[in-house]
Amino acid sequence: MSYKRYTREFKEKLLRELGKGETVTAVARRYAVSRQLIYKWQMKQRDGALDDSQPLREQQLVRQIGELERKVGQLTMENDFLKKMLLRLEQTCPPDKDSRGERRGSGKSRIP
Repeated sequence: MSYKRYTREFKEKLLRELGKGETVTAVARRYAVSRQLIYKWQMKQRDGALDDSQPLREQQLVRQIGELERKVGQLTMENDFLKKMLLRLEQTCPPDKDSRGERRGSGKSRIP
């Protein structure tokens, strides 16, 4: 099964008619195109990417890489903050150990 490809000019023509007040249903019937496809084209037009070209894919990848880099930076900052807070906590409340480096207990434990 092959898919029909529409040119950018055809898509723009349909969308211009919608801009003039035509309904999606009327335009879809006139040009024998599904309403869902026209809605999809409208969404792509709003995003500034009406044609399915490779540069759009590259723009999406660049945008996604930027988002991921920001997320990595944010997580790195959070990690550094938590490390500093752990160091402060260890300095203010050192672990309870005896001279041999073993934890001191209350002596009430019955576990061998």
